Amino acid sequence: MRKKKLDKSIIFRRFRDDLKEKYGAVKSTDMWVYANAEYQRLIDAEPNADKIGCEYVFPCVALYRAIEKYAPGEALLVTRSFGTKTGIRMKKIFRKATAFPGVPAFMWKNMDMISAKLSSGYEIDNLSVDKTHCNMDVKSCPLYDKACELGTPEAVQMICCMDKEYMTGFRGVDYKRTKSVAEGDDCCDYRLKKSNIY
Repeated sequence: MRKKKLDKSIIFRRFRDDLKEKYGAVKSTDMWVYANAEYQRLIDAEPNADKIGCEYVFPCVALYRAIEKYAPGEALLVTRSFGTKTGIRMKKIFRKATAFPGVPAFMWKNMDMISAKLSSGYEIDNLSVDKTHCNMDVKSCPLYDKACELGTPEAVQMICCMDKEYMTGFRGVDYKRTKSVAEGDDCCDYRLKKSNIY
């Protein structure tokens, strides 16, 4: 049996501070304890779950359920807010990582391989990649599908909010996404355009 704790998650461990700031020490501790127990319960129920389930979907679902238990009706707003804040932090990391000379040009030179790797496991329509554009419509998302299977589909909107922010951190890429499957749209419409602004 794998023992997992949200405190060990690079992505989700800061959520505890957000909960404390919003709900106070006592209530946030109750939420955090419940979320950790729920996270472990999800792992124990599916010991062979893949990395996407264990590291992304299960924490989202556990945190969403914990907030909904202790602050009914607030989970979606709180988790989306955390997703946006986390995405902004990640954006800064990607900005630095792609600041090295030649990195944006390397990414565009290999965008066909990069897009194929990143879209693996997703149902994709309208994929087109050339020297200056990469467009795809994601029709189904394994994160959202797993959250639906667990009965908490709204939970992964937190990841969508992260994605919308951190994807703007890549130098040499003008990124747009106006739709999201997890938010009720027919697809996630990724539009990447080569930018000369670094």
